[in-house]
Amino acid sequence: MVKEKLSRFFQEALRVLRVTRKPTMEEYKVISKVSAIGILLIGLLGFILRLVDDFSSLFIAAAVVIAIVFALMYFIKE
Repeated sequence: MVKEKLSRFFQEALRVLRVTRKPTMEEYKVISKVSAIGILLIGLLGFILRLVDDFSSLFIAAAVVIAIVFALMYFIKE
Protein backbone atom coordinates (compact mmCIF):
# COMPACT_ATOMS: atom_id res chain seq x y z
CA MET A 1 0.00 0.00 0.00
CA VAL A 2 2.66 2.53 1.07
CA LYS A 3 5.01 1.31 -1.66
CA GLU A 4 2.31 1.90 -4.30
CA LYS A 5 1.64 5.43 -3.04
CA LEU A 6 5.34 6.29 -3.06
CA SER A 7 5.73 4.85 -6.54
CA ARG A 8 2.75 6.85 -7.81
CA PHE A 9 4.07 10.02 -6.14
CA PHE A 10 7.49 9.66 -7.81
CA GLN A 11 5.89 8.95 -11.18
CA GLU A 12 3.80 12.12 -10.91
CA ALA A 13 6.83 14.12 -9.72
CA LEU A 14 8.86 12.92 -12.70
CA ARG A 15 6.01 13.79 -15.06
CA VAL A 16 5.90 17.32 -13.65
CA LEU A 17 9.67 17.68 -14.01
CA ARG A 18 9.50 16.57 -17.65
CA VAL A 19 6.82 19.18 -18.43
CA THR A 20 8.58 22.11 -16.75
CA ARG A 21 10.80 24.47 -18.69
CA LYS A 22 12.93 27.52 -18.10
CA PRO A 23 10.88 30.76 -18.18
CA THR A 24 11.50 33.24 -20.96
CA MET A 25 12.94 36.65 -20.10
CA GLU A 26 9.47 38.21 -20.56
CA GLU A 27 7.89 35.70 -18.13
CA TYR A 28 10.74 36.25 -15.68
CA LYS A 29 10.21 40.05 -15.76
CA VAL A 30 6.46 39.68 -15.20
CA ILE A 31 6.97 37.27 -12.30
CA SER A 32 9.55 39.63 -10.78
CA LYS A 33 7.24 42.66 -11.07
CA VAL A 34 4.27 40.82 -9.58
CA SER A 35 6.41 39.51 -6.71
CA ALA A 36 7.84 42.98 -6.03
CA ILE A 37 4.35 44.53 -6.00
CA GLY A 38 3.14 41.84 -3.59
CA ILE A 39 6.08 42.39 -1.25
CA LEU A 40 5.54 46.17 -1.32
CA LEU A 41 1.81 45.81 -0.61
CA ILE A 42 2.42 43.50 2.34
CA GLY A 43 5.08 45.88 3.68
CA LEU A 44 2.76 48.86 3.27
CA LEU A 45 -0.04 47.01 5.05
CA GLY A 46 2.29 46.18 7.94
CA PHE A 47 3.47 49.80 8.10
CA ILE A 48 -0.11 51.11 8.17
CA LEU A 49 -1.11 48.63 10.86
CA ARG A 50 1.91 49.68 12.93
CA LEU A 51 0.98 53.36 12.57
CA VAL A 52 -2.61 52.66 13.59
CA ASP A 53 -1.37 50.71 16.61
CA ASP A 54 1.04 53.47 17.63
CA PHE A 55 -1.52 56.23 17.15
CA SER A 56 -4.27 54.30 18.91
CA SER A 57 -2.10 54.24 22.03
CA LEU A 58 -1.49 57.95 21.60
CA PHE A 59 -5.21 58.64 21.18
CA ILE A 60 -6.04 56.60 24.27
CA ALA A 61 -3.46 58.50 26.31
CA ALA A 62 -4.76 61.82 24.97
CA ALA A 63 -8.34 60.84 25.81
CA VAL A 64 -7.32 59.95 29.37
CA VAL A 65 -5.52 63.27 29.80
CA ILE A 66 -8.50 65.20 28.43
CA ALA A 67 -10.86 63.28 30.72
CA ILE A 68 -8.66 64.10 33.73
CA VAL A 69 -8.52 67.80 32.76
CA PHE A 70 -12.31 67.98 32.37
CA ALA A 71 -12.80 66.16 35.68
CA LEU A 72 -10.47 68.58 37.43
CA MET A 73 -12.22 71.56 35.83
CA TYR A 74 -15.58 70.18 36.96
CA PHE A 75 -14.43 69.66 40.53
CA ILE A 76 -12.71 73.07 40.68
CA LYS A 77 -15.96 74.81 39.66
CA GLU A 78 -17.83 73.29 42.58
